[in-house]
Amino acid sequence: MKKIIGILFLSILTNSFMFAQKSKVVVDSIQKLLTVTNDDALIVEYKNQLAYEYVIDDAVKAKKTATEALSLATKINNQLGILNANNNLGLACYYTNDYDQALKHYYISRDIAKELKNNSKLAVALNNIGLVYDDKADYNNALTYYLQSLKLVEGTGESKSQLASTLNNIALIYQTQGKYEEALSFHNRALKIKREIGNKRGEGSSLHNIGLVYKLKGEYDKSLEFYHRALELRKLINDESGVGLTLNNIGSVYDSRGEYDKALRYFEEALVIREKSQDKYGLAITLFSMGSAYCERKEYKKGNEFIERAMNIAKEIGAKELLKHGYETYALIYAAQGDYKHAYENQKEYIAVKDSILNETTIQQLNELQTKYESEKKQKELELVTKESKIQALELNKNKLWMYVMVIAILLVISLAVLLFNRYNLKQKANELLAHQNAEITQQKKEITDSINYAKRIQESILPPQDHWKKLLPNSFIFYRPKDIVSGDFYWIEQKQNIVCFAAVDCTGHGVPGALMSVVGFNLLTQAVNEVGLTKPSEILEHLDAGVTKTLRQTEHGKGVKDGMDLSLCSFDTTTNLLQYAGAFNALYYVRENTLHEIKADKFPIGVNLDGIVDNYKNHTIQLQKGDCVYLFSDGYADQFGGSKGKKFKYNQLKNLFIEIAKQPVDEQKQIIADAFDVWKGGLEQVDDVVVIGLKI
Repeated sequence: MKKIIGILFLSILTNSFMFAQKSKVVVDSIQKLLTVTNDDALIVEYKNQLAYEYVIDDAVKAKKTATEALSLATKINNQLGILNANNNLGLACYYTNDYDQALKHYYISRDIAKELKNNSKLAVALNNIGLVYDDKADYNNALTYYLQSLKLVEGTGESKSQLASTLNNIALIYQTQGKYEEALSFHNRALKIKREIGNKRGEGSSLHNIGLVYKLKGEYDKSLEFYHRALELRKLINDESGVGLTLNNIGSVYDSRGEYDKALRYFEEALVIREKSQDKYGLAITLFSMGSAYCERKEYKKGNEFIERAMNIAKEIGAKELLKHGYETYALIYAAQGDYKHAYENQKEYIAVKDSILNETTIQQLNELQTKYESEKKQKELELVTKESKIQALELNKNKLWMYVMVIAILLVISLAVLLFNRYNLKQKANELLAHQNAEITQQKKEITDSINYAKRIQESILPPQDHWKKLLPNSFIFYRPKDIVSGDFYWIEQKQNIVCFAAVDCTGHGVPGALMSVVGFNLLTQAVNEVGLTKPSEILEHLDAGVTKTLRQTEHGKGVKDGMDLSLCSFDTTTNLLQYAGAFNALYYVRENTLHEIKADKFPIGVNLDGIVDNYKNHTIQLQKGDCVYLFSDGYADQFGGSKGKKFKYNQLKNLFIEIAKQPVDEQKQIIADAFDVWKGGLEQVDDVVVIGLKI
């Protein structure tokens, strides 16, 4: 069964190296200093320090205090004070997810730092800009600013703690992008610095992060080595939260290796710690992990108990991402048990939560745009009022001023009218041209679609009708799911006396190119049986191999296309139940008494014989027994992405599915295969054409 769920959490250091530990003593001290000084420069400095202390716990108070500092710093032209005030405003906006305003203030800090040639402040500003892009999932921009900050920090050599944090941020970007070697390089550099400065908590986080990268790479032994080192250190310094996180991730490694008993032992240790803490989110993750492990052992009842507890916590704290994972997990569990009705219901819940998350993001973006618009509007109104005040202060002759105003206004109106008239004419012409082009594009698109639909009708007329197929192989089924309107996969059947030849064929590509190849293949297969009189699968494949090479002019010096096809082909003696098989890349599976047997295919395709020599294919013979089920298929089913992690279905899971359905009637087998495919695919796009053929004796 596919892994039900695997939610890994990074033990990430504080992403910004500006966030100091706040204490009431510091705040009280700064407030006392403010009461005993009249020096504007000191007041700016103290208010900036105060805003910095407020920023995490009370963003509103931080914004108010930083705004006061900015106003006074601007009044006395204190550039460093303006820089620090904008940095604090950026922090406050960042903590309230107002990313556009955060960037605005950080950019001002950056520009002033450049003017002052203060590389330390410039490194902070660049790092903070990177953090905003990181949160917005714009990883290319985030990495650009992190690397600029790193270059400056390395150049100044002022703060090793700051350098370690920047290295950590860069490592996490590479980790997110799947560039694991780069991530390991930066994590190791950060680890070395944290050891040098004696930052034990940070050292534990880096060891944990390195363990996670090795887990993502699939190097489980290395992952466990670093996780255990992190665990030992975190226990030594009494980092309970870190201990719980690392225990959970060690369990996830054993879970990935299929060692569910070991995984559960670590999950249970993590559960004890997390039940004592206030970290409900982390508790839910551990409960999900335990539920997944029990379900992997097919102890569905016990697994469901843990997953239900996790879902209740997720609902309580409003963690929609966890709810999304939970519903998807339920869908996979029910699918694994063959309960496709409940699997479908939970898949719908999963989609509903996912859509809800997307809608909330959209609403938040609209609110941010509205706030930005109102802010800019007020700023323009303020500028207009100031400008009018200055004009009044000039005390010019009102009559003369009005005359100038009227003349300018008339000229402006005339100019504007001419400009608008010209723009109207240009716009009309552009609209006419655009409408004409759109009409042409629409017509072309319709013609193309009509042509492809007509090609579909041609392809459908070539494929064997269902009643003809059932007449030749009554106890069989075909699951056929093209990716596009027309398909590169096809199924084929012909009869010669008491021998029925049939095949599942996968041509290069899909859509129109694949469909053209399917016509070539179908005709050559039919020719091999009806005109040449072949019924031995290996001989039919050799005939097909030669025919494709010749038809497509695939010689060493030829200019034909280098396309071909993979397939599994059988001949079945309906009087003796003797099955013969030959294959090009596509294997044959048959299930006998709950055991699946695989007959491997030859590892060379049909066609593409540049040397002009036809390939020799191996012929296999199987004496089928009553109750045996035979399966032919293309690679489209196993290659479909889906499930909780968006990964491929893969052949091992396909084998298990065939074993589970083999005892069912063929029509039910087809329905189960179709339902399992739809549940697995979920809302993802189908990646390839799919054909599966089943025959039961």
